Amino acid sequence: MTSSHPLPRSWTPPEDWIRVTSLDVHTAGEPLRIITGGIPPIPGKTILEKRRNAKQHLDNLRKALMWEPRGHADMYGAILTEPVTWDGHAGVLFLHNEGFSTMCGHGIIGLTMAGVEGGAVALPADGSPLLLDTPAGRITAYANTDAEGRIFQASFLNVPSFVSALDQEVEVEGLGTVRFDLAFGGAFYAFCDADALGLTLNPSEFQTLIDVGMRIKRAVMDSFPLEHPHEADLGFLYGTIFVGKAENPENHSRNVCIFAEGEVDRSPTG
Repeated sequence: MTSSHPLPRSWTPPEDWIRVTSLDVHTAGEPLRIITGGIPPIPGKTILEKRRNAKQHLDNLRKALMWEPRGHADMYGAILTEPVTWDGHAGVLFLHNEGFSTMCGHGIIGLTMAGVEGGAVALPADGSPLLLDTPAGRITAYANTDAEGRIFQASFLNVPSFVSALDQEVEVEGLGTVRFDLAFGGAFYAFCDADALGLTLNPSEFQTLIDVGMRIKRAVMDSFPLEHPHEADLGFLYGTIFVGKAENPENHSRNVCIFAEGEVDRSPTG
């Protein structure tokens, strides 16, 4: 089969265009687009200052990298920066379909495993943990390697978590009175009992989970102003986490997180 159309001519983008490079990985199916180059320097003496600057000046780049056609509704990203602490190895800003987050567990694991293997970030030569500066605070990431030096497991020490409120109630349109707990683990989440809401947490009902999760999130945001005890920038509700009974008796629970603007987290989170 032949075509009468000539082959496209080679094309080179103008030199003044921004060229962004990335490494796309995933953690238990949850995507992570690690930005490895092309982002202009982000000013700020602290990582929260860098996040504020990115929100103000790099939002168009965020949309280009997270939204279609280069991204999709559940895309998630990480921008690596220089560290802002004397002992830090790197700084990281998290981004998604709605804006810039403050902490991401699957992102830390993705950076520590695939990000290191792909050359996006380097582990300390002495084998010590990877010290990351995030908007939520210091994250200490551990990479376990085999005899050949390949990373086969990663874990991390998160910022201190705390409960903000227990056994709260909020009126949610179409759902009535919904009970929830508020807790912080790098970001604030509203935790709800899945059984009480008639949710099975199965993939087949993901659209229902998004709808119910966002209705609860907005209702809680309207009714319960949040304040972080140390940083005003962290005082916002990030998502709704539905908690159900574990299918495997060796596990404690089963959960689904609906965060940002209706993203469904495919990995354990929160």
